[in-house]
Amino acid sequence: MERIEYDPEGGNYLPVTQRETGFALIVAGGLLLVGGLGWAIMLGAEMRVGSVLMRGILGADVLIALSLIAIGFYKKRRRKK
Repeated sequence: MERIEYDPEGGNYLPVTQRETGFALIVAGGLLLVGGLGWAIMLGAEMRVGSVLMRGILGADVLIALSLIAIGFYKKRRRKK
């Protein structure tokens, strides 16, 4: 893992690696999934009534979270040749 070192002259930072980016996307997706699960549990009664908006927002949250996790795994496994 590369470290970003401080440069007092500015602008000469090491680039973030694909592995670090992938890990960050996986963590963000996991947090979205946990948040969506908590939201679904707390608002379960309203969702059973048939609120289309709530189901749509929760579905979008889960879809975004799963896509972030998939992209994170792709970036984490990708190797530079």
